[in-house]
Amino acid sequence: MISQDEFLKNVELYLKGLLSKEYDVYKASAHLVFAGGKRLRPLIVARTYESLGGNALEIIPAAASVELVHNFTLIHDDIMDNDDFRRGVPTVHRVFGVPIAILAGDLLFAMGYKALEDVKPYKEDEKKFHKAVSALTKYVIELCEGQNIDVAPPTQFREEVYYELIKKKTSSLFILSSLYGIYAAGRFDLEEYAKKFGENFGIIFQLTDDLLGLIGDPNITKKPVGSDLREGKSTLPIYLAIKKADNELRNKILSVYGKKAGEQEINYVVKRIKELGIEEDIKKIINVYVEGALSALKHLGSGEPNSELIKMVNSLVERQR
Repeated sequence: MISQDEFLKNVELYLKGLLSKEYDVYKASAHLVFAGGKRLRPLIVARTYESLGGNALEIIPAAASVELVHNFTLIHDDIMDNDDFRRGVPTVHRVFGVPIAILAGDLLFAMGYKALEDVKPYKEDEKKFHKAVSALTKYVIELCEGQNIDVAPPTQFREEVYYELIKKKTSSLFILSSLYGIYAAGRFDLEEYAKKFGENFGIIFQLTDDLLGLIGDPNITKKPVGSDLREGKSTLPIYLAIKKADNELRNKILSVYGKKAGEQEINYVVKRIKELGIEEDIKKIINVYVEGALSALKHLGSGEPNSELIKMVNSLVERQR
């Protein structure tokens, strides 16, 4: 099994090769790609393939493909949300302007497909290549549907819509990452387990993210206290807090929700929300999806790479940023 550092170093080199032209659109595309990030999706591609007996070096372009597409979605998301920073650096549209940023996202999307042409197992087997391309198309469509829900949410919070949003917007590329790995190994019979793993992994990731967006330590998250409250985001932790609060606290929460409230006011509301036990409630829900992800992994190979996937699931629950 290749080390995480060695694998990601090779992915970075491949990405640099794709994005090295002198046009502004390439510079804009590279701006976010090389600004950091967890690189979870490329690692899932590698570990899934290795768990089924493959050599991760053979599918570096597949790992790069999902990372390229992920960054395409982030660039366009930042434009829609009019965000100023991402990964500690100014967003692409703030540096290069909106027209070039849109082009940069489009380029990364196209490069996601182009990279699949370089995947050794896909080049050697037309069925593997076709399945990978079809999966990329399907899950980008789902991701766009999820983004539609995000930018035009229902007027009232509904749990079923919240989970639909997570599955489409967050889980989609984790599912794609798992599928890239099993397709490279020729294990088409494992599709349902790969999808189950990716879907559960995405839900764990987003529930944890939403919890941190409400009560996370700003010194660790690098976001303001109660950032999701300030922005008026429609998340399960916020919904549960409003639901569990007494009338006085509920009114306090609603008075800062999506509004320009002062630090003292926000700090007070977050402190009171913590006392409601929202963190414990969300972690109980997360544990259900952890069990789902681990159950799926039992069918997706074995050995050290599979153990690494298990560690990735468990580390999601414990992450602080």
